[in-house]
Amino acid sequence: MSTKSGTDMFEELVTSTLPSLVSEATAEGGRLYRGVMARVELPLLRHALELCGGNQLKAATLLGINRNTLRKRLRLLGLLPAAGTNGAKAGSAARST
Repeated sequence: MSTKSGTDMFEELVTSTLPSLVSEATAEGGRLYRGVMARVELPLLRHALELCGGNQLKAATLLGINRNTLRKRLRLLGLLPAAGTNGAKAGSAARST
């Protein structure tokens, strides 16, 4: 009995899925790369964060990207609130009084 590696299974999945993605992209006027990346990036980032217990620095290291890049991608994908919306900055209350 032969077992397939994760890499082989991923390659098979991509190869079997690409024709339909190409058809969709052609019907929508292009943007195949963006369409594929959008489908892969969200679950990839979620999984990396889950593996790292929510630690963004560890997840970024696992992914091989900078932590700030990870945060930017998480914001763009709606997994983090937009910058500056997580409460007042330190010291802003003192300045407003």
